[in-house]
Amino acid sequence: MELSPRLLPGLALAAFSLALMPACSIPGDAAWSDLHVNAYAAAFPVNVDAQGNNIQVDDSSGSGLTFDGDLAAQSNRESSFLVGARAGFAPFEVAVSDFGYNGQHSGVVSGGATFNGLVIPVSADLNSQLDLDMNLTQFLIGYDVFNSPVVRVGLLLGVDFFQFDRFSITANEAVIAAGGGAATINVGDTENILINEDAAIPVVGVRGDVRLPYGIRLGGQLTGMNADVSDIDLNFIDLDLNANWSPWTNVEAMIGYRMINADLVGSISGTDLDVTLDADGPYFGVAIYW
Repeated sequence: MELSPRLLPGLALAAFSLALMPACSIPGDAAWSDLHVNAYAAAFPVNVDAQGNNIQVDDSSGSGLTFDGDLAAQSNRESSFLVGARAGFAPFEVAVSDFGYNGQHSGVVSGGATFNGLVIPVSADLNSQLDLDMNLTQFLIGYDVFNSPVVRVGLLLGVDFFQFDRFSITANEAVIAAGGGAATINVGDTENILINEDAAIPVVGVRGDVRLPYGIRLGGQLTGMNADVSDIDLNFIDLDLNANWSPWTNVEAMIGYRMINADLVGSISGTDLDVTLDADGPYFGVAIYW
């Protein structure tokens, strides 16, 4: 894994801050004070957009390209669940979160592309279905540069694990291949772009929380990275905003919004990609804290 050189100063600054900044924890009964634990589960109706340019898939047997072209897909919303937990002894904290997505998108493979080794006529785009089954797990270590019973602000350092269980394109119509002859792309023909592939993405970021009267807490975090991960040049941003209300001791109702943007350019297991993935949506759930 090779980080982009332009990010090294930022990582060095984060490491320097973690090493030299004094502990400034103030004892209190906030969700981030002293020794604390928080676990939550939320419904996450996530909307996903996926677009691909210059995708190239080589036959593992070495017979040549089986897919070469562009894919335009419509957005799709699926019900998902967002789960996570935080634990720490202020000013330090560790956090983990996870959500999965499994959905189908209507799409179009551009005319002139190669699909299953056959060339689509330039004048005949191929109506298709994009199947996307992926999972995102995030691990973070935080250090509060300011921590009081009312407000805390922290630095974050961690890693996001993207797992693509399935990224495939299926023809929704029959098309006679270019160049004459009787070769046909049939309904149901499938081209696998990524199957059981994953990538670990290093991230840095910031987090803030504010405690308000009547058991209300507002929080948010922003993480991201522009890095070279294996053979992928990746630009990644993850924004999470939430509001929490505690009607009873140790219990919170929560509502929030999460937005993820990932631009991947490069190669994964011999498949060349220039893909943009956007996932966003509101979430609502319950948290338990100590």
